Amino acid sequence: MAAIGALYEYDQAASKELFDSAKRMIQLYLEERRKADMSAAVNGFHASNGTTSHNTPLWLVQAMLLNVIYGHNCGDKQSADIASTHCAALVSLARAAELSQSASSSQDSQGSGISDGSASPVNDSTPHAPQSAGHLAWLKWKDTEERKRTFFAVFNLSSLLVTAYNHAPAIMNSEISLDLPCDEDLWAADSAGDWLARGGNLAAEQNALPFATALSTLLTANQRNPGAFTNNWYHQLQSGNFSRFHGRQLDIRPSTFGCLVLINALHNFIWETRSRHHSRQWTAKETESMFAHIEPALNAWQAAWKANEHHHIQRPNPFGLGPLAADSIPLLDLAFVRLFVNLGRSKEAFWQRDFDAMANEFARGAEVVQHAEGSPGADSMSMGDHSAEAQSRQGLRRPSQILTTGHGSKRERYLRRAAFYAADSLSISAKFSLTYADNSAHELPIQSAMCFFDCSQVLAEWVSTVQERVGRYLGMLGRQDTDYSQVPAIMLLEAEDIDLLTKLDNICQMMEEKLVRQTNAFATDMSTVDSVTGMHNSAHIDHIPTLHGVGFGVKILRATALMLEKAAVWPVTHVMANALEVQATHMNQRAEASVMVAV
Repeated sequence: MAAIGALYEYDQAASKELFDSAKRMIQLYLEERRKADMSAAVNGFHASNGTTSHNTPLWLVQAMLLNVIYGHNCGDKQSADIASTHCAALVSLARAAELSQSASSSQDSQGSGISDGSASPVNDSTPHAPQSAGHLAWLKWKDTEERKRTFFAVFNLSSLLVTAYNHAPAIMNSEISLDLPCDEDLWAADSAGDWLARGGNLAAEQNALPFATALSTLLTANQRNPGAFTNNWYHQLQSGNFSRFHGRQLDIRPSTFGCLVLINALHNFIWETRSRHHSRQWTAKETESMFAHIEPALNAWQAAWKANEHHHIQRPNPFGLGPLAADSIPLLDLAFVRLFVNLGRSKEAFWQRDFDAMANEFARGAEVVQHAEGSPGADSMSMGDHSAEAQSRQGLRRPSQILTTGHGSKRERYLRRAAFYAADSLSISAKFSLTYADNSAHELPIQSAMCFFDCSQVLAEWVSTVQERVGRYLGMLGRQDTDYSQVPAIMLLEAEDIDLLTKLDNICQMMEEKLVRQTNAFATDMSTVDSVTGMHNSAHIDHIPTLHGVGFGVKILRATALMLEKAAVWPVTHVMANALEVQATHMNQRAEASVMVAV
């Protein structure tokens, strides 16, 4: 924890030293524990009641969790490799501590050492004054809830590694039999009296929501209430025009932490769905079926999230709830983008720090868009169906994202569906000052960096695909002004293309403005004052030179790279910035080649 705190104080040297010390302490403890277990086995001793949970303290799991989080985000490849190995050990420790078991089964196997408040206090020999039944009940509940939250923190880390690097989940959705974490208000109680005033055990039991039930409710939301979780939800949520009433139509009301767990579980579900098709060609029907199944589930999740009137994407939370509610939204954006594009291979290349392979996989990878060119039966899908029925059935965010017949390939159109979500995500981040060039940058979680990284890549790949199709007729999109309402643009670009190009142009302008303000503010802080004039000797800029004279794809990648490079908390963002710079070079080569007219 101290090592992570040092990162937030921008002292990376001290942070690394603290991390190395903590890692050695954990290793020493684990080694001593291993020796003790071997000695016990040799001498014929066994763990009491046949369990090992009393030999695996909760603090050890929590310390290992922080160690793995730091290793993955410190930016050092060797530390990341070690952390990846330790992730399996972390899950083993969590299971050895019986964190994955429900409270009742855990108590049955261990015996309860704390009264539930209905029996007389235990451990009467203690020199302290007897505690009330309510206080003992609170201690027992708090211990159980802390263990549950620790397990779900491990699960969230596992899911983030699936999303960031395409690692297989260390904990599958089907393995979890726990209830979701309780409401944050109840968890925040700092005394037995406060806890009892907020409802105590009764409130916890009444609001208990099993993880499996909640996830199943999301995945079957559209089947139980057809059409209720399809049209235009994402846009309404992000624009602030979404009614909270829709969220109350669901049968579930997860807590803030529960929402974070569930959106991670939906990422796992997307990975599991794709893994079942490993080395097998997707059909058009299977592809559309996946979209129609998962997109309403994501809409249902955001309905449940929005149903809590204290949830807001703004930082800091205007209701004093803390950052947890906003931490889920970058993962929601990523889930919508990842639904339409499969970035698994490119993420594996990113994990290996092979940025050229990452860029090539994005540009030419066969798995980026499943069923991109389709089978003979693909054209019979609703590619040209503009009816309201087709829009509702496919569950798309907006009618313009229906796959229409037109000029581009099916790969380009699937990329466009993902790019619309990516553009909305970046636009909203800029609107609410949630970029890495804003003052709130140090408050952004690592999933925000992951979201910026992926969204910029998807937007760049879509516009580069369009560029390769129209470059010889329109020149380089973004380098010079293009009138999309005139020939030849109006003949080569669909209305959806023009809409998205306009969004992309606005995003690039907003990001450049933020970078200029950040650069000028830093220059003012670091400048000297002239003793004669009293003026600052600083050279202010009005634009970023590397973002001009290039196409849209290079612009969005470089702007995002500049932001991530300036992110001062987690060093892994600098690795992301380097990867985007390499990809921008590839994009520029493709754009230049597209405008060359064959002789």
